[in-house]
Formats: sequence, C-alpha cells, structure tokens
Amino acid sequence: MIPKSFKLVNRTLSVERMKDDVASAGSMHGDFNIKRGRIRVANTGFQEYDEHTFFHELAHAILESSPKPKLSKDEKFVDALGGLLHQFMQTKKGDL
Repeated sequence: MIPKSFKLVNRTLSVERMKDDVASAGSMHGDFNIKRGRIRVANTGFQEYDEHTFFHELAHAILESSPKPKLSKDEKFVDALGGLLHQFMQTKKGDL
C-alpha cells in the first residue's frame, strides 16, 4: 500500500525506504522533504506500522501543499489525519 511515487498539486513526489543508519541515528520512522519532493519511510519489518508512517508523512505533504501549511506543524493533528487516510485505504470496497 506504499507507492513508489504519486502526484500532489501536479508535482510528482517520490517515496523511498530510509536507510537503516539514518533511521536509527535519528530514531525516525519517516520524513517528508518538500524541497526534494520526497517521503522516506523506515523499514521496521512491520508492514502495518510502515504504512501508518507513510500516511503520516502523506498528511504532512498534503498540508504543506494546502492553503494552511502551518497545520503540518501540529503532529497530533497530522498523525490523526494520517491514521484516518490509512484506515480509509484499508477498508475501502469496490468502485462505483
């Protein structure tokens, strides 16, 4: 469920696995860099956790690209939004 790339506001963003040494050195599970157009996600070995991290970082990307980029600084809000996006993707059924 973690894509290699996607478009957001007509810009292609890449998604990469974070190098293990970077993840452990900073105790990070993911990050988003708007200038590089990149989301990085650590490989924890737990797919569900890695997916949640991706959607958390996707929420940062969405908010940074929105008219209210300051919302991206609210980690509790970002994590809740990311969790909701993840749940949506896991539970959606069929297409119309």
